[in-house]
Amino acid sequence: MKETLNLEEFNNADMQKKIEIVRSLGIYELRGLARVLGIKSPTTKVREQLIENILVTLVKGKPTEPQMSRKGRPYKKLAHLDNIVSMIANQPTTEVSFETVSEFNQEMPVFSYKGEEVADVSGVLRLGQLSSYFIDLKNGHHVFVSQDLVKTKHLETGDFIQGTAFKINDNNQYFVKEMFYVNGEAFKDYVYLEEQKIDQVLPSEFMHWDKFKILKGGRNIFVSDEPLYIDNSLKNILSCLESENAVKIFLGLDLCFEDETFVSSKKIIKFSTQYISSADDGFNRVLDIINMITRLANQGKNIILFIYDVGLVLSAIDQKFSSTEKNSLQSRILLKKLISLAEAKRDGSSTTLLATIRKDDAENQVLKNDLIRISVKI
Repeated sequence: MKETLNLEEFNNADMQKKIEIVRSLGIYELRGLARVLGIKSPTTKVREQLIENILVTLVKGKPTEPQMSRKGRPYKKLAHLDNIVSMIANQPTTEVSFETVSEFNQEMPVFSYKGEEVADVSGVLRLGQLSSYFIDLKNGHHVFVSQDLVKTKHLETGDFIQGTAFKINDNNQYFVKEMFYVNGEAFKDYVYLEEQKIDQVLPSEFMHWDKFKILKGGRNIFVSDEPLYIDNSLKNILSCLESENAVKIFLGLDLCFEDETFVSSKKIIKFSTQYISSADDGFNRVLDIINMITRLANQGKNIILFIYDVGLVLSAIDQKFSSTEKNSLQSRILLKKLISLAEAKRDGSSTTLLATIRKDDAENQVLKNDLIRISVKI
């Protein structure tokens, strides 16, 4: 490792080389750089955590305001730190995209103890450089997965995990004890498949249920002002979904008790939050659905995504972002990402979107522009 940095070499390097240079720095150089970038408590972090925080800043081009500590003894100021901060800070602002919105927590869990109680858990895997975890769909536990297990089975972000886990501390964090299923397949038999780059084609097939005609691989809108558990048409659609040979996924945020109970009785993977849940809960459900469908679609799976009350989903996502503007840029990006998941592919596989919408929400400018005008009315 080196404790000094050749600024000329750094400035002329491409991003991959810059990452390699940062990774080559010693702990004191990293701590000094982290302090100037405003990264909290650099002396308490291990080397890999410092590298992770610095690289996130470097890649985004949006560092925090440079901060100099006024407490404690002065730190050793190392060569070129001011130049490095100036160079990073002068980069153009990164355009907001799904990737910048969907940053995951990558900190290592702290094991305070190993609880005897074992919980049933399931969720969508998120891979980070320092840790891999998923958020349990039922109880919201952060469930960490052994990195050795991830490497052995070649698990990826978006894989749907079902198994058991034990509690490791009082921060609602768990660690996987045993995996039963990965993407619906028995864990012991699960074999990693390379992602397929299959050409997208125009959707042309329909699913026919009674009076309903739903475009397979397309976007389908159903107008309903009734709660799910009361609207017989919606209940019939959900019942018909069970007979389809596809991965069935339900998204519903801020559900009332009756709707939550009704959906729980169906054979469908449920991504939901209860009425007036935290903003983070809804945000995480949407991220997990996007990652899961992207992963399964690239493996040639047939998928049906049912979004209940898309206006309410947009509103719930919006609560995550501190903005005075209704339907913030970040929430619109996530909605567009959800909508774009619908597609038909050349090999016959598809991702079909069914969304319900209230009449009042049909006048929402975002929904009119991004969903209603490009969808089929059921």
